[in-house]
Amino acid sequence: MADLSETTDLTLFVRTSGEEIAPWNRQRIVDALLREADIDYLLAAEISRDVEQQIAASGIGLLTTPLVRELVNARLIEKGLEKERRLHGRLGFPLYDVRRLILHQNRENANTPHSPEGTNLLFAEGIKREFSLYDVFSIDVGAAHTAGDFHIHGLGYIDRPYSCCQSLEYLKRFGLKLPHAVNSAKPAKHAEVLLAHMVRFSAILQGHFTGTISWDVVNISFAPYLCQKSDKEVRQFAQMLVYEFSQLAATRGGQALYTDIHLYYDMPAAWADLPAIGPEGLLTGKTYRDYTSEAQRFSRAIFEVFKKGDATGKPFILPRPLLHITKGFWCEPGADELLNLACDVAGCQGNTCFVFERPYEALTTGCFNSVFLKDASERGERDKPWLMRQAAIQSVTLNLPRLGYKAEGRETTFFKQLKELMTVAAQAH
Repeated sequence: MADLSETTDLTLFVRTSGEEIAPWNRQRIVDALLREADIDYLLAAEISRDVEQQIAASGIGLLTTPLVRELVNARLIEKGLEKERRLHGRLGFPLYDVRRLILHQNRENANTPHSPEGTNLLFAEGIKREFSLYDVFSIDVGAAHTAGDFHIHGLGYIDRPYSCCQSLEYLKRFGLKLPHAVNSAKPAKHAEVLLAHMVRFSAILQGHFTGTISWDVVNISFAPYLCQKSDKEVRQFAQMLVYEFSQLAATRGGQALYTDIHLYYDMPAAWADLPAIGPEGLLTGKTYRDYTSEAQRFSRAIFEVFKKGDATGKPFILPRPLLHITKGFWCEPGADELLNLACDVAGCQGNTCFVFERPYEALTTGCFNSVFLKDASERGERDKPWLMRQAAIQSVTLNLPRLGYKAEGRETTFFKQLKELMTVAAQAH
């Protein structure tokens, strides 16, 4: 091996990424190339000498590690070592972009506020997005995303699943016991405490998922806690629920907590005969079917709150209410009135989302779709709703208009290209 101890006698110092000033040593270039790019030692030594000569000729006195890395990468490109250049690459932002993002409002994402927390999130997302395209996904997947053939959602959150959906039964039964938390809480005795557990748990989940945190059968799960409350108190509690989620903007990057709440006016078959869990995590001695009227009363109160809006009449953006319309929905007394109320909310405030559940529909939105329930039955978890939850690992949107344009109206070509694109998209999961 070539002896690298006789480094050119240069009065050079390097500002390292560890915020230290270190004397120049080209052996560090060799070590980095061997460690990161896995190239031949002699080639690494040759590149280090070339870079050293270029630096000496430039007359610069104080270097930075990013500049040294760029010079090394230029040598790798000159030698046709593109793969090695990618492995030796550096992720980050140009100084101009950092200044612009800190000083000016971000207009690309309305859910990211212009604040210190917001800019921290933007920088973290940017680095992880580059890492995703350059290191996690294959070149074909990255090229398809960059070209717009499909869009990979949440590239800035590559180290977490996309979204999750669960019910309140786990919190009702076991209370709030979070990993790494100093304190824990027993199962809630009152609806207000259960709501506090729900909000805190949602905020924790947001740190582990990219997108929506969904809560299924919300009105049904709260029903055993609302029996002793008057209509006015139930409406006030519904107002608490909506306000807590709509104003929770102190979580990841100062973003609002993107939450879905699933509401059912009729009692889903999967829940009807389950033993109801009530205050203190104890069974009430009834089934959820016995709390149908309480669940309906709570769902009406929630939509009344959404219809009124906030203190100034503005609509609540979050949480997003999803009303499930089933065949049994129309058999319930007062269904027409509730549907009219939900439609008024949709027309005036734009909140309501409608989920049309068709018989044996496999892709029904929510935790308890037919396919999921079948799997739960096979695992013996059908009667243990606190064990049932689901998550989406990744979300990829295919650009079908672009695909149709590329096919130039030829149906055979379109479906051939679609099959090829889906094969590549599957690799993005």
